[in-house]
Formats: sequence, structure tokens, C-alpha cells
Amino acid sequence: MTRTLAEDRRTSTGKTPRGRRDGRAAVLRQLRERPLSRTDLAELTGISQPVITRLVRDLLADEAVHEIGAAGSTGGRRPVLLAIRPRSRWVLLARLARGRAELALADLTGTVVAHRHAAYQGDRMEPEWLVGELVALCRANGLTDIDVCGVAIAVPGVVAPGTGVVGTAPDLGWTGPEALGDALAGRFGDCVLVDNDVNLMLTGERVHGAARGADDVVLLYIGRFIGASIMLGGRVLPGAHGASGEIGLLPLREPTGDATVEQRYGLGGLADAIGTAEPVQALTDRGRLDEVVAAWTHLAVVLALTVDPALVLVGGAATELGEPGLVGIRSELARRVPVCPDVRFAELGDRAVTQGALERIRDLVIDSGALRD
Repeated sequence: MTRTLAEDRRTSTGKTPRGRRDGRAAVLRQLRERPLSRTDLAELTGISQPVITRLVRDLLADEAVHEIGAAGSTGGRRPVLLAIRPRSRWVLLARLARGRAELALADLTGTVVAHRHAAYQGDRMEPEWLVGELVALCRANGLTDIDVCGVAIAVPGVVAPGTGVVGTAPDLGWTGPEALGDALAGRFGDCVLVDNDVNLMLTGERVHGAARGADDVVLLYIGRFIGASIMLGGRVLPGAHGASGEIGLLPLREPTGDATVEQRYGLGGLADAIGTAEPVQALTDRGRLDEVVAAWTHLAVVLALTVDPALVLVGGAATELGEPGLVGIRSELARRVPVCPDVRFAELGDRAVTQGALERIRDLVIDSGALRD
């Protein structure tokens, strides 16, 4: 959600950031929203006008920002507007999945300018293979490593927060810790983000999709695996080990066996049982849809009781249920929880992962000071 300039001025902290990097980040965060003059930047950041002048001079010299013309006049000399130079640096994105990676190249406005679909052989994705494919994407677009200021990777697994280490990702053949972040940083620099794909999906939905403007949200994703992402106060909560939201691992209460909800009701388990990876129509034909939807809905109830969100998003295969399915999920939640949250289907599909990765890496680029020569 974009605030007005007047609102930003009213909520400015008035504090002067410490250090050149913090000052640059403060300026770039404001310019990310919209073009602004030097005077606007001083008022919004609370940084003195002389310091703003020096910071802007540095950013212009680095070609991180540029002057785009004069603002409308309210009398007197018209101020010159500044904006982030969109293609002064680039960010790389990758969504990893079994047997493949979907790669993208984007500029600093968040515009994706190139895609690359790559497949690997065998049961295990090697980090070095991924690095090589990202390098190939750069070269195909006339870029080198030095043109890249950030890399964001979406992983179908558990990622230790802030480390770039993937604990487990069975679909990639990773059964123990994998230092993916270090492998990427060794080639592209330290501004690397590695996160769970459902967490990034929720970020994308919050900025561009069904959760726009919501701060307290859970996303239940039904795919080959079943997972959830939790956002409270506008921040995704990964948990101490990055395993928050691994709700598909809940055991089924059965007298024999130790099957999980995911093994029985994820798309992988359903495909094994009914012979198709697109189960909704097949389940309807076989009279099992109500059973499966009840299991999915039970997970939404567990999440709502645990977190008390304002909004529950349901994504992945569950969106094929249509409006009647959404009404059923909402009705069951209303029966089971003290205060029923709003319930919606996710809107963006898999695009939400790319959108969330873009939002997160652009923030990291600005805050880390990576946008420089």
C-alpha cells in the first residue's frame, strides 16, 4: 500500500541515520515509492538538507538514481525530481522445484525482463548447477556478475532464517543442511536471500494479490506438499529454525501406521491414490472430494485457532474448488473458531512467489547498501 507524501511527512521519525550506508538506504527507501525532490527527501527522512545533498550526489555518481525533470510549480523555482535508475543494477530470481528451476532477471523497479527454464539430471540439485544457470541467464542478456546487486531463491523446504542454509528440501534431494546462500554469495556477492517458497508467496499476495493491505494473515498452500505461511504485524514468521508452517506433517489419528496429512491429502499422495496430479475433478467423480476438503479445512482451522489471523488465504489446488468450496471452508471455520477470519482464495498462483521474492530482495538491496559501485 502506497501512502501519500503528506502521510509520510506526518509519520517521519525526524532522526538522522548513522553512517553513509544508512543514509543512502533511507533515501532509496523513499525513492522506491515514487519520485521525490531533495527537499521532500529531507522532510521525509529527517536528514538535514546538506547531508541529503551529499547523499544524492553520491547516488547520482554511482548511477543508482537519476534526475527525471522538474516537479509542478507552486510558485518560485521548480524542484528537480529524483528517481531510482531502474537498470543501473539487476536482481536474479529463482524458484526451485523437483527436477527444474525457473529463473528470472528483473530491474530495480521490479520489472521482470527475462526468463529461463532449466532442468537438471538426477535426483539432486547441485548448488553449483544453479549458480551456472544464473550466470548463463546474465550472459544471455549482456550482463556480467558485477551488474547483479541481489539474488533471491525460493526453496520448497526448510530454510534457517537469515543464514541461506537449507535444512531439508526433499524434492531437491537435500536431506541435510545445504549452504545454498554461501554458494551464491561466492559468485554474486553477499546480498542473497534464500527463503521458503510459501513464505515468499504470502509476501507476493500481500503486496499484489488477495492479501493487499492485510497485516495478520495465514496462507494455506495445497500442492505436492502442504505448507503454510504465517504473517503477524506485517512480518512473515519463519520460526526459530525456519520450520514454521510445516503443517502438512501433522500425523493422522489412525490406529495403525504413521501417515501424515500431507502424505494422504497432498497432491503427491492423492496422485498415487487416484492416478492423476489434478485431483479435484477425479475426487468429485469418485465421491471423495468432501473427505479431502474436510482434511484441508481442518488445517485451516488449526492455523486460525493458533494464530487468530484477520485473513486466511487458501492457495494451490484448493482454488479449483471454486466459490462453493470457499463457502464450505468459511462455514466450517465459523463453526470451529471463536472469531471467524475472512477467507479468500489466493489470486496470483505461482506468480506470487516471484513477486514476493522481488519485494524482499529489493528491500534487502536497499537496506544492505548493495546498490553501489
